[in-house]
This record gives sequence, structure tokens and C-alpha cells, in this order.
Amino acid sequence: MKTITIISWRNVWRNKKRSLAMIMAIAVGLWGAVMTLGITNGMMAERQRTTIEQHISHIQIHNPEFLKDDNIRNHIEKPEALFTTLDAAPEVKAYSARTMVSGMLATTTLTTGVQLIGVDAAMEDQTTDIESNIIEGRYLDVEGRNLLLIGQTLADKIKAQVRSRVVLTFQDEHNEIISAAFRVCGIYRTSNTTFDERKVYLRQSDLLAQLGADYMVSEVAVVLDAMEETERLSASLRASFPELEVRSWSEVSPELGYMNEMFGVMMFIILLIILLAVAFGLVNTMLMAVYERIQEMGMLMAVGMNRRKVFGMILLETSFLTLLGAAGGLLLGGITLQLIGESGINLALVGGDSMQYMGFSSVIYPTLEPSFFVTLTLMVAATALCSALIPALRVMKLKPAEAVRAE
Repeated sequence: MKTITIISWRNVWRNKKRSLAMIMAIAVGLWGAVMTLGITNGMMAERQRTTIEQHISHIQIHNPEFLKDDNIRNHIEKPEALFTTLDAAPEVKAYSARTMVSGMLATTTLTTGVQLIGVDAAMEDQTTDIESNIIEGRYLDVEGRNLLLIGQTLADKIKAQVRSRVVLTFQDEHNEIISAAFRVCGIYRTSNTTFDERKVYLRQSDLLAQLGADYMVSEVAVVLDAMEETERLSASLRASFPELEVRSWSEVSPELGYMNEMFGVMMFIILLIILLAVAFGLVNTMLMAVYERIQEMGMLMAVGMNRRKVFGMILLETSFLTLLGAAGGLLLGGITLQLIGESGINLALVGGDSMQYMGFSSVIYPTLEPSFFVTLTLMVAATALCSALIPALRVMKLKPAEAVRAE
């Protein structure tokens, strides 16, 4: 076997130009696959992270009627028991009890529909990263009454700045119209422009004062230490509070789950196309090598080399070509991902700002799990073995006497 391995290695370099061209083609193809999948995976991971961390959290809890009609009267009755359970759950990192109503925001020039989210500033800061997204002004923890935190997209739309005065109009639980003046204390910007245009944050105490209510909770957003605990804790809360609607992040935002599934399918298709191209190239290269050496193959079999060893020699030559190219491509891809994964790719320079309308950040941080490289290596090895079969079987059919006389 050692002799066959040495002969196979030397055969690879008998035609250096052809072998190097094949190795480089494989390397460039796999590098392209790693980069394409790394960028796509980074986009998906970033969108999932920002969607969860900026608002929806890992678990949301509502009165079931609130999901049908977001009137303030459909609030969670006696939420204290729920809070006690969440406080005692070791998986829970933080939670925020929100009071939410739909309403209208008006300035002297424009009126637009918004969703008002009344929060406890400290609880919301622990649950979401909305404070870290503030680009102008301050968070809701400053002194003052009737303060408002709005998104940059909404601020641009209504031409508002920090300290601008706006009027909010909404309904209380008795469907009475309430209007109140608020002042913008800060402007935030997330990766989702639709979110920025629609969501308006204010102090829960200010909103409840306008509603004339002591305490009403429309939604409880829960953040966990580990995402893996989401389904287990959701099931436990459903069992403990059957009268409430407990939904995991994948139920609140099912498009995230669909996109993850689509990414898996897309990854398979991209890899399939690239590996098929590699396979065709290998088959072509090895068939050329075999036809050039028909006399040599016939001579080897004529002097006693059995067909299995000839088969093994072709298999080893194909494997050497493939693994050299794969090693180069995966190493180059891994290094490139490492370099640009820290700084990110700013797609805003090439018009990537439009992606924010779909909830994607304009800065992408490519990333792939180490297990992906192991899987891809195994797939490349399988491709090499399959590609070697056609030229190897062609050699197996040779008749030594005819092969020796071949021109």
C-alpha cells in the first residue's frame, strides 16, 4: 500500500500545470462557498439576535384576547403571580412588564399611527438593548414628565428632534379618547426601520396616569440566560398559567424560523452546485490522465499488478487532488472569515441601507460554526470517492494486451 501511495502522489505531479489548475479551482470554489454561506449565516444570526434583543425577547406572555384586539382592557389579570414565578425561575435573566396601546402621534405638520409601549425604564433596560441604540438625547430614566423615546425613521418622518413636542391620542379601556402632550427625550435607531417607525416608548407611569389606571400589564417580555431553555420554560409557564397565551420567540416571529429553514436549504443547494462542479472537474482531469497512461496501465497489469491496486491508485490520485484543493480553500475561507468577522462588512457603502426595511443590519458579521468545516470536509471526501469511480472503472475494464498496444 505504501508503494501505491508513493506512486499515486508522484502521478499527481507528472502534469503539474493540470494538477495545479484543478487544485486551485477546487480551492477557489470552496473559498467562495465558505464566504457565501458565512455572509448569509451572519445575516441570519444578526437578524435573529437583534429581533430578540431589541424587542420581542425569548418569551412573550399576553392575555389571549389582547392578540385579537390590542385594546388596553385586554390586559393580564393579577400579574403578580406570574412575576413571582418568573423571579423564582433560574433560567430567567430579566423580564419587562409593558403596557401597550395603539394610537396616533401628531405634530404641527403630520399625524401618523404608532404603538405606544409603556415600560419601567430599569426593567426594560435589563430586558432589551433599546437604550444602547439611542443616537440622540437620553433614555427614559431622566427626570421629567411625559417623556417619549422615538425611532429615527419616525423622527425623520415627522421632522422631530430631541425636545420636540408631540401630541399622543389613544383610547382607554372604556373607549374614551385621550389626548396628551409629550416631549421627545431621545431618538433610537435599530436595524429594522419598520420597527423604528412604528414603536414609541414612554414611561409606564406616565401612560397609566393618562389612562386613569393603577396598574395594567398588556405584555410580559422574558429574556433567558440561554436560548436553548426557551421551549422548556414556555411549556412550564403554559402549564402554570393556562389562562395566558405564552409564546416563544419563534411563535412571535415565525418568519425567523422560516428564514433559518430557508438558509439550511440554500446552504445545501449552494454546496451541491459547487461539489457537482468539483466532481465534473475531477472526472474530466482523471479521465485525461487515464487516457494518457493507457499503455502504462496495461504494462502494470501485464507484469502482475492486480486490478484492485490499479483501482486504488486512481482513487488515491483523485483524493490527493481533492484534499489539497479542499485544504487550501477551507484554510483560506477560515482565515478570511476570521479577519472580516471582527470588523464586519458594511453593505451601506453599496446601497445596503435598503436591507433595514426587511429587518437586516447594514453591517454583516460573517460567521460559521466549526462543525460546518468538518461536515464540508466529509462532503468533499465523499465527492472525491464518487468522482474517482468513473476513471477507475474505466481502467478496470482495460485488457492488458490491448492497452499495451494502444497508441
